[in-house]
Amino acid sequence: MAIEFDLDGPVAVVTLARPDKFNAVTQELSDGLVEAISRAGDEARALVITGAGKAFCAGADLGDLMDDYATGGPDLARVIAARFNPMVYALEEAPVPTIAAINGVAAGAGLGLALACDLRVMSSSAYLVSAFIGLALIPDTGTTWALVQHLGLSRAMELTMTNRRLDAEESAQLGLARLVPPDQVKESAVAWARELAEGPTAAFVSNRRLLRAAAASNLAEALSREARAQGELGRSSLHLEGMQAFLEKRPPDFRRAAELDQGETK
Repeated sequence: MAIEFDLDGPVAVVTLARPDKFNAVTQELSDGLVEAISRAGDEARALVITGAGKAFCAGADLGDLMDDYATGGPDLARVIAARFNPMVYALEEAPVPTIAAINGVAAGAGLGLALACDLRVMSSSAYLVSAFIGLALIPDTGTTWALVQHLGLSRAMELTMTNRRLDAEESAQLGLARLVPPDQVKESAVAWARELAEGPTAAFVSNRRLLRAAAASNLAEALSREARAQGELGRSSLHLEGMQAFLEKRPPDFRRAAELDQGETK
């Protein structure tokens, strides 16, 4: 099971349960999370999402895309539409307030997932990182939209272009999350969720929708733009070089890959 679902009184606790893979997202995990969010709406008044083991979520599981890389690269636009966007839409439409209990690294799609929740509790030893640019890709899972809304354009640009880790202390200073000791992440998130569960759930949900509607950009449009851009980048020599370097545990040679791209277009 890629997802574990537990009820703690009025709080649904959903655990991403692939600790050996740092809870990386597969289609099974995505489908399970979407189903769990829907179930939480039926059985609980608040929802906590956390990760098993050392990580919250390390992003996409690239292992099940390896066959596609052997034949020129996967159709990432299709993968995003099937695997990543449904999780964001499910959280956007969740009929109960949602809290991400970030017990460890939230990277790539894991960052998008954490930011898609209404609120966040974060271990003092955890960190956030975009991670996409090292593979010559752009952030997806709603991250381009969410980072700008949470942090502003300039800081979002810096974090996505440098892959700089945002540690827990800085995340708390920026208002992204409540900072708690590592052994209190889940407990603190559930306690906060219990407080929300005593409140006006419908008003919380309306509050979410109104605040996000007030943002300059539409989330659905941002998701669509991400998928189109990722689809184009996913078959580029730059991304394929980034993937090869990742697998070989070496720094990527993007300059050489760019020269290959230029040669192919001449």
